[in-house]
Amino acid sequence: MNKFKWAYIGCGGIAQITAAELIQTADNEITAVWNRTREKAEKFAEIYGGQVYDTALEAIRAPEVEGVYINVNGDQHAYFTRLCLEAGKPVLCEKPFTENAAVTRELFNYAHRQKVYVSEAMWTWHNKPALKVKDWIQSQAIGDMEDVVCAFEIPLLEQTDNPRLTTPEMLGGALLDLGIYTIRYIYELFGPPLSIQCAGHMEEVDLSDQIVMNYGNFKATLLVSMEKEGGHYFEAKGTKGSIHVPYFHAAHKAILEVEGQTEAFTTNDLLYGQQFSNVAEEIRSGRKTGLKISAESTLAVMELMDECRRQMGLVYPQEKTGTE
Repeated sequence: MNKFKWAYIGCGGIAQITAAELIQTADNEITAVWNRTREKAEKFAEIYGGQVYDTALEAIRAPEVEGVYINVNGDQHAYFTRLCLEAGKPVLCEKPFTENAAVTRELFNYAHRQKVYVSEAMWTWHNKPALKVKDWIQSQAIGDMEDVVCAFEIPLLEQTDNPRLTTPEMLGGALLDLGIYTIRYIYELFGPPLSIQCAGHMEEVDLSDQIVMNYGNFKATLLVSMEKEGGHYFEAKGTKGSIHVPYFHAAHKAILEVEGQTEAFTTNDLLYGQQFSNVAEEIRSGRKTGLKISAESTLAVMELMDECRRQMGLVYPQEKTGTE
């Protein structure tokens, strides 16, 4: 079978990381490339392949393109996703899908009317370690749940001065950049919580968050920060044992401990590569929504983040003006 042909909209850091894995897969290739700065797109194409186009719409409409991967900054996701849907081209859009649930819902509804595939690029849940953890949880391998902690605390503000992290217009803040992974992880394992509480260290945007997702018999505590180093892991404790996942959102390993016995699940798979292969298969099969990452789950997580922002008092300028 011919390789699935992708258009890349955006050639920044995440584009380069994902492309490095995509070109190692046997079933994907990059055939069209656009970036706001053409020189950056040309350098990208030299390494990863693809023809550089002068406009995003030209890249999207290129006849050989089967799917479009959008990895521009989050405040532009809705605009470029709509461009793809208008052109009838399937979309894999990076997280956060848009700025809020209302815009997300409108895009999914539009995709449904257009009969065009669209899915959020939440790579964690395309891969075996997360799915193994879900299997352990659902089979009650560690018994009844007692306590859950999910942490994603890394000092991004010390590592980079990228304005997207702290600029409200660019959807800055720890919640939409890092917290989305913790909320999604807990949601995928346990479903929607009975309630969610969020407290953040706020400046113009949230720099750190503590989120509690209440499930009645237990609570999941989420620790999120882009200003300090506090760990990057998932831990669940039950009446029979525990589960530990280092680097949970990009995990190659998950560890189950039950009654003194340890089982470690490991993989050396291409984690981003698996996402592209899965989505390519979904698109070619005729699906219009993600099988691994459903529209319903993306919308549900966006609603939870909306509630967190409401509690923190974080409103993006786009929401104040009613524009995207």
